Amino acid sequence: MKSLLGLDIGSHSIKLIEIGGTGNDRTLLAAGSIPTPPKALQSTLEADHQAIAVAIRTLMKETGVKSNSVAFALPESQVFTRVIEVPALSQRELASAISWEAEQYIPLPLDQVNLDYSVLRDAKETGTKKMDVLLVAAPKNLLDKYLSIIEMAELIPIAAETEIIATARALSRSVATIKNASLLVSLGAQTTDLAILRSGVLSFTRSISAGGEALSRALVSGLDFNVNQAEEFKRTYGLEQDKLQGKIVNAVRPIMDTIIGEIKRALAFYAEKHKEDHVESILLSGGTAKLPGMVVYIAQNVGLEAQLANPWVGIKRDPRFMVLDREGATFTVSVGLALRDA
Repeated sequence: MKSLLGLDIGSHSIKLIEIGGTGNDRTLLAAGSIPTPPKALQSTLEADHQAIAVAIRTLMKETGVKSNSVAFALPESQVFTRVIEVPALSQRELASAISWEAEQYIPLPLDQVNLDYSVLRDAKETGTKKMDVLLVAAPKNLLDKYLSIIEMAELIPIAAETEIIATARALSRSVATIKNASLLVSLGAQTTDLAILRSGVLSFTRSISAGGEALSRALVSGLDFNVNQAEEFKRTYGLEQDKLQGKIVNAVRPIMDTIIGEIKRALAFYAEKHKEDHVESILLSGGTAKLPGMVVYIAQNVGLEAQLANPWVGIKRDPRFMVLDREGATFTVSVGLALRDA
């Protein structure tokens, strides 16, 4: 069975998924995670990148993967992702115009980035005589770093894409039965990434520099914890108001207010642009999404139904993998990568 690895190298952990098959016939073949060597991902030293590669090889051995072809994720916070509107153009015209369009949105010289784009909706679908185009630009030095790690891990890179695009692919089957749009909120260690899916297609993306690490820092400063205490209390009590007299929730509230505020701005922007549609529900992914009380907190403060993401919809799994049901939010990006058609 032809298969592909989905590799999500996070600042705290490395997640790996192997999925075989094509189209609607997909089977989970391997899954696992391993801690990322501390601060190695932020380093520019080859030795630190080699440490990440060694961790990847260890994870491959532990999970028993068969493929060496990999799709990997680039961190949303370091990649420029934007859904833009352009006049109705032919593919040839769009290819000529895209560099000019990109200059309006990308804050780096175009010779310093790898630029890619795809048409999400043509003028007939939008009904506005304009096309929705997904524009993605990755700094060349960032891509080179990840490709170096992949090469050290003795893997064959098939594709690189942003975390939110992989998340959208992983959850497209989950939202297929939802009549209106859905908001994806990916709560990672360093960032919170937002995307709005409409009929399974991206309509909006945004990244916020606030995530699980910011919540921990708020506990360190607000409750005089050390870093290890902050992590332990965060994971144990999360955002449950009735625990520890609400001290944990109150300490992290400024960070959560920032995240909630950005979510509301995204919803308002979408509502203004798509008056005939509305966002119906929120899907939460990423390791921070699993904190106790997080789903309830976001639902109550945003005013929409929220639930943890389930990337396993439509994927065949042996009984040994059923333990992953509660880990879906953690593996969403790597599942989306592994579902990519190689």
